[in-house]
Amino acid sequence: MFRLKNIGFSVVLLFFCVITVAAQNKIEREHRILKSQFPEISYTKELLGNDVKKIKYYKEIGAQEVVYRAKFKKVKLQYQMQYSANGDLQNIGFRIKQVDFPFEAFTAINNQLVESFDQFKIRRMYQQYPVKSKEDEDTVYKSAFMNLMVPNMEYKLLVKGKKDNKKVYKEYWFSATGKLIKTRNMLPANFDRVLY
Repeated sequence: MFRLKNIGFSVVLLFFCVITVAAQNKIEREHRILKSQFPEISYTKELLGNDVKKIKYYKEIGAQEVVYRAKFKKVKLQYQMQYSANGDLQNIGFRIKQVDFPFEAFTAINNQLVESFDQFKIRRMYQQYPVKSKEDEDTVYKSAFMNLMVPNMEYKLLVKGKKDNKKVYKEYWFSATGKLIKTRNMLPANFDRVLY
C-alpha cells in the first residue's frame, strides 16, 4: 500500500514537471558579434553623422527570429538600431530616463507594473520608433535622431521584479500613451564573458 502511494505521487509529480517545462516561454539572449558577422545594411556614416561613437554589433537568437542590433552613442544618447536577418531596419531607439516620459504615460505604465509585480525595478528604458514599411525609414530616421514625440513611437522597458517570491525578468512594450502592447520573458544578464 505504501509503495503504491509513492508510485502514484511520483507519476503526479512527473506530470506536473513536464507540464511546467512545456509551458515556459522561449527566452532570447543577446551576444556581441563582429561587424563582419552583421548583415549588410543601408545606413552610412553620412546618414548617422560624424558624431557617432562606439559602434557595437549584437545578435539575438530567439524562438521566432534572429535579430541584429547596432548600438552606438550619438549626442550623449545611447542609440540602438534593430535589423532583421535580411538587413531590413525594424526600429531605432535610444535609452531614456523617467524624466523623459510624459507624466500621463509614465503613470499608466507604472500602474500596470505595480499590478504585475509584488516589487520591481526598471533596469532600462528605451524610446523606440518602429519601421512599418520601407517607405517609413526616412521618417523614422528623422523622428529618432531629432527625438520627436510622435504617436506611433513606443516605450520599451526591461524590468526585474518579484512575483510570488520568485525573481522575474521581463521586457515590456508600451504605446506613446502608456498602453501595454506586448511583454516577453527574458534571462538575467549574461556574464559568461567574465574570466577569473
